[in-house]
Amino acid sequence: MRRGLTGVMAVLGAVAAVASAGSVSAAHRAPGSVLFEESFTRATADSRLIGYGAACLTGARRGGPVQEAANHPLGGCHPDPAGPVPPTGAAPHGYLQLTDAHDEETGAVMFDTPIPAANGVRVTFEQWQYGNTTRTAADGISFFLTDGARRLTTPGAFGGSLGYAQKSPDGRADGQIIPGVDGGYLGIGLDVLGNYFGDGERRGNGCARRSPAGTRWPAPVPGPNVVTARGPGDGIEGYCFLAATTGDRANGGRWSSTLPGSLNGDLREMPAGVSARRAETLLEPVKRVVRVSVPPGSGAEATVDIDFRNGKGFQRVLRFHVPRPLPDTVKFGFAASTGPFTDVHLIRELTVRTIR
Repeated sequence: MRRGLTGVMAVLGAVAAVASAGSVSAAHRAPGSVLFEESFTRATADSRLIGYGAACLTGARRGGPVQEAANHPLGGCHPDPAGPVPPTGAAPHGYLQLTDAHDEETGAVMFDTPIPAANGVRVTFEQWQYGNTTRTAADGISFFLTDGARRLTTPGAFGGSLGYAQKSPDGRADGQIIPGVDGGYLGIGLDVLGNYFGDGERRGNGCARRSPAGTRWPAPVPGPNVVTARGPGDGIEGYCFLAATTGDRANGGRWSSTLPGSLNGDLREMPAGVSARRAETLLEPVKRVVRVSVPPGSGAEATVDIDFRNGKGFQRVLRFHVPRPLPDTVKFGFAASTGPFTDVHLIRELTVRTIR
């Protein structure tokens, strides 16, 4: 992101304000003011970001083995990558890598500092989902907002819950439920496989409104290539289905997707010894740019726009009413996972702004 000196100073001022007084009122912020910004292209990232599991920076030199279910500062990626990952030690051409294409891998990044939300929140980021080493790509990436008054140090359940919602791994009514993220407000699932859309595995436990895909488990994946929004939740209750980019239900139980493009990009190989600049060029066509907007106030209508890099720019893919107003402050995170099916999951160029 290139800006003139005036723009840089404005960004630095806004970020410094959040760092020193994360819960400060946003009443005097101009529309479009930057609240947080991180490119993830360097060897280091903002120190307030908490890494979890496989999350790492490809701009840094390789680090140690993956420590599943463990928090850590963002650093180098583990030494035995799978799939066509970008090269490491690549600053200033790096990425936030949530997972490579190993099976059963999880990664998350959380920002445990309150951001003022009185003027709404608009979040824009680049995402990559590509390079599956199995016959099907999976699982997906989530972006989520949580109540800024709560701690955000651990993601929710992975797999079909994408690090936001709760999950009972065997789907049994009497089975143990893995909690969702603490103080969850909104979870947007960029769901290549499609399970986040469904309420199988007891997602949405305790909700009056259930996903139209139903609660059966095990069951066929409800619908691949779907963006789904889930609402507030805490522990093992809530994270209710709000809306999804689905059309009609086809024979066999699968739902069609209304997305005008694919969340998953077609890149299966990265040349041996590829340079950071060349990898960047190869990854450019499989990039998708996502924008999530949540205005303040009762009855606010949240939206998700995606640029599929097909020459049409941002396209509105989802709109829905949030079940309750934004908290005074919010925190945010990203999560991704693989299972028996895999993908590489990358994030870059994150910007959080006010709306009003």
